[in-house]
Amino acid sequence: MKRKKSNIILIGMAGCGKSTIGKMLAGSLSCGFVDTDKMIEKSQKRPLQEIIDFAGPIEFRRIEENLLLSLHVSNSIIATGGSSVYSRKGMEHLKKDGYVILLDVDLPVLKKRVHNASTRGLVKQPDQSFPDLFHERRPLYLKFADFRFRCREMSREQISKGILDMLKKEGRMVIHI
Repeated sequence: MKRKKSNIILIGMAGCGKSTIGKMLAGSLSCGFVDTDKMIEKSQKRPLQEIIDFAGPIEFRRIEENLLLSLHVSNSIIATGGSSVYSRKGMEHLKKDGYVILLDVDLPVLKKRVHNASTRGLVKQPDQSFPDLFHERRPLYLKFADFRFRCREMSREQISKGILDMLKKEGRMVIHI
């Protein structure tokens, strides 16, 4: 018997709104909310940028993968870190219990939103630009996404409502209102 999925997993680049939209969805659906970046910070007892600066991007990805693999929640919205898609095992684990939605925001919009790329906790090589990172990750986001929600210039409220409408239309509403 196929296990029923009960989570919604949000993926996308830094600045696409995963945490903000995730909290809104969780409030609308009266369900749990998990922010994997916050969980990493709590477990490591320091901000993401310090972890990346101290441990390096490869070790950070190992920490992130271990956290994703240890996550066992239901009836929750999960806002993942932008680099979570580097872990095939982690993403497959999350997909067992939920639907993955890519919050798809165009690069020019993201560049306007992400002013603090050097201190935000972006997992990238020291010489890698934000556009290079965007183009490197995009195929991974598309690969793991069950649904792609084009955010364009929508408000947070419009995005949240649009995602709920999309899931209802697809018959994939996993958390009942």
